[in-house]
Amino acid sequence: MRLSDVRGERTLDVIADIIGPVANIAGDEDMRELFSRKPCPEGMTPTEFMLGRVSENLPSVLRSHKSDIIGVLAAIGGTTPEEYAEGMDMVTLLRDVLELVNDKVFVDFLASLQQTSGAAGSQSGTTEDRAAQTPSSDT
Repeated sequence: MRLSDVRGERTLDVIADIIGPVANIAGDEDMRELFSRKPCPEGMTPTEFMLGRVSENLPSVLRSHKSDIIGVLAAIGGTTPEEYAEGMDMVTLLRDVLELVNDKVFVDFLASLQQTSGAAGSQSGTTEDRAAQTPSSDT
């Protein structure tokens, strides 16, 4: 389930359906914190640092934006939010969220909305890309 896989006229419908929910998520202070650029502390690898930031901030986002997340996943998956929520289980949710947050097109879209909502320091790229870009004291 990737935004980059959506093709044709359906692209317009999906973008129209996800702009509101993604803007809500992008404007959340915890999301801004998660995507803000920070130097990697001494003694940590970039991956450890990013995973720590995800574990600190993502649970709050998941709790406070349930309907937004379901709306985005449903739109990209080509179903209604009600249908998506009804069929959702731990495996499908984790798979869909991980695919989405590692989709460069979606992350760029999210970052662009963060920038327009006043989020300073947001950046684009996958979680792995951002971890790799974070300076490390290991070098």
